[in-house]
Amino acid sequence: MRHGYHDLCRPEILELIPTTAKKILDLGCGTGALGKAIKQRQECLCQGVELNKEASQIAEQNLDTVWCDNLNRFDPNFLNEKYDCMVFADILEHLVNPWNVLTRYAKVLANNGTVVVSLPNVAHPSIISELEKGLFRYRPAGVLDITHLRFFTKTTISQMFYSAGLKITDIRPSPSAKDPIQYLITATKIPTPSVKPIVTILLLSWNAWAYTKQCIDSIKKNTNVPYKLLVIDNGSTDKTVEMLRKDPEVYHIENTHNLGFAKGFNVGLELVDTPYFVISNTDVIVTKNWLKDMIDHIETKDNLVCLGPMSNNVSGPQKEKKVPYKNETELESYATHRAKNTMDPVAPFKRIVFFCTLFKRKVLSSCGLLDERYGLGNFEDDDYCLKIRQAGLDTAIDRNVFVHHYQSQTFKENKVDYKETIKDNKAKFLKKWNFAAIEDYFKYLERK
Repeated sequence: MRHGYHDLCRPEILELIPTTAKKILDLGCGTGALGKAIKQRQECLCQGVELNKEASQIAEQNLDTVWCDNLNRFDPNFLNEKYDCMVFADILEHLVNPWNVLTRYAKVLANNGTVVVSLPNVAHPSIISELEKGLFRYRPAGVLDITHLRFFTKTTISQMFYSAGLKITDIRPSPSAKDPIQYLITATKIPTPSVKPIVTILLLSWNAWAYTKQCIDSIKKNTNVPYKLLVIDNGSTDKTVEMLRKDPEVYHIENTHNLGFAKGFNVGLELVDTPYFVISNTDVIVTKNWLKDMIDHIETKDNLVCLGPMSNNVSGPQKEKKVPYKNETELESYATHRAKNTMDPVAPFKRIVFFCTLFKRKVLSSCGLLDERYGLGNFEDDDYCLKIRQAGLDTAIDRNVFVHHYQSQTFKENKVDYKETIKDNKAKFLKKWNFAAIEDYFKYLERK
């Protein structure tokens, strides 16, 4: 038995365990040193699961109950308990399928219960430096421990927690931000909604918290179909991440860098498990019944997989050129009036702007993810619409639904040269699709 490995008390983990927890399960508990410290600090039932027989025998003296078993196969339903807190300290990376294990154990976590996890960070600067030299060397211990089967970064950790239905409330680099050997993660189990969500709303944030908050508030206020909201944060340095962690109604993913529009959204699109999904900028205000109406309209045609609303700030025929409203109250009134429009709401068009767009999930099977060559953004929506048409599927505008769009606020807040990104990505787009000039693309759009 590796005594140093199994005997660790992990005070940094102890600090994260709620003092109010009454039923605690320590997965990969070693000799039970952490559990012993927990029981000395607070009155609780503390149980553990440990694969190493010698370590588990010692742990039996420190914990209330210990099962000597393999977490890859151990069925948590056998425990017949709902736990207030679960601990996975340096164990998930050793498992064959940590995603499945975390999901299974989350099911026996009480609503609003806490999960505490430590995971090594394979994106540590020293490992990146080695990879640049063509090296990936296993070690007896550490991030590249020879017994590690899986490797994680901050982004993929966030993805795993979301897939398990767990809301991250904190991610701490340890021992420090400059030396992030591992991440210490705390998360909570959001109670299962009474009605299963049918749509995943994906937002991509990058600073500009005021706009993101306004967008989230409008979604909460004006969305009357079962949904879940997932914000992918692209390395914000303002208070965006802090506020996302505090909101119990919002799942989020934390990227360490700005991955750009396509790659940022793809991180979320990989996780979509609902019949519909929306991708949206954070500088929009959605209006009453927006999503219900769009879902009703996209279902009018089986081949229609992509539907975009009208707006004040958008290119092409989705733009309403003269809008009369001057505040949110007048916006609501204007949007309600449009929703009562008697014309056919679905107007087929080959190009939809992805500022706030509804899709059927089946589009991912036919067309895959967004093309990541476009960097920070622009032209990935033109590109994807061409892929949709290439697959024999349809795109359209919803003329009865109106969404307010401030336009390019993230670029402005982060001082990105919008015109330069347009120029660069236009060249990439034309080359990929063999258009001689942008005028040829416009002619394509005009053809029926």
